[in-house]
Amino acid sequence: MLWIILIIALFASSLFAGSETGYYGVNALRLKHEARGSRNSALLEKIIRQPSAFLATLLIGNNIATDVAVHAAVMLFAASGFSNTELLAILALAPLDFLIGEMWPKQYMLANPNRLLWFSVPLALCRVLLWPITQPIALLVSKLDSGAGDLIMRRNQFVSLLHDSQKQAAGEAEVMSAAIRAIESKGQGLRQYLRYDVPSLEQDISVAEARKKMSSCIDAKGLMFGKHGPPSILFASRLVDTQPDSPVLPSAVPLISLSPSIDLVDAVRHLQIYGISHAWVEEKEQRAGLLDLEYALASLLSSRPQ
Repeated sequence: MLWIILIIALFASSLFAGSETGYYGVNALRLKHEARGSRNSALLEKIIRQPSAFLATLLIGNNIATDVAVHAAVMLFAASGFSNTELLAILALAPLDFLIGEMWPKQYMLANPNRLLWFSVPLALCRVLLWPITQPIALLVSKLDSGAGDLIMRRNQFVSLLHDSQKQAAGEAEVMSAAIRAIESKGQGLRQYLRYDVPSLEQDISVAEARKKMSSCIDAKGLMFGKHGPPSILFASRLVDTQPDSPVLPSAVPLISLSPSIDLVDAVRHLQIYGISHAWVEEKEQRAGLLDLEYALASLLSSRPQ
């Protein structure tokens, strides 16, 4: 019986460790689309919808599985008449836990993150069983980061989705069309998609000061205003190799100006023409803001009805 408990605990630890790696490789936006025709996809999409709670389930479950494995090994050594059973259990389990509970499952999921779909049922069961512990942790995390972490992840997932759709065969057209349908909302204008959290930068600002100000923005960017016309946008990544005494303005990208009354679809077409993903949106007697395409699409997708 103890051997069975030990084996189950080791494989449970393997499941939790591999699922964590698989979770970071699965594209949640693609999964949401596939959930329409697959029960496994629908179940997995539901249990990872709250990332902090799902990750807490994996970490707590892995700790419980490891603890059960150690206690089972201790009892097995004790039943065999050994002394120093705790030390022997640790020495015996350390290589097993590393190979079976860490390295192998992580490499297995890393090779194909979609394998996570095969384990959606046991993961859902663990999510339910550990809900009283993980839910308070998830609520605390959401209060601390105000959802910024999830937003960045959604933005990265959308970019990945677009790149994948360009590289795959014609069958991927369904995934691409699902993303396009999400932004086909006529008559709403651009106001609800604008950002007001990007810091303003003076044109004569130093490299160090620009980096400091942009660090307050979740995706490290800033706006540089001139005397006339729309501002330019500066990305912190463009300052990586810039000398401390070099001017910052040449590294900024000029923005086009759009009317807030046009639809998001029309705005995307304008941005596509200019080959950029940001625009300045302003109108007389109204607050101006930045249209960040990735930010707008991620916000729209996250607010879609389930």
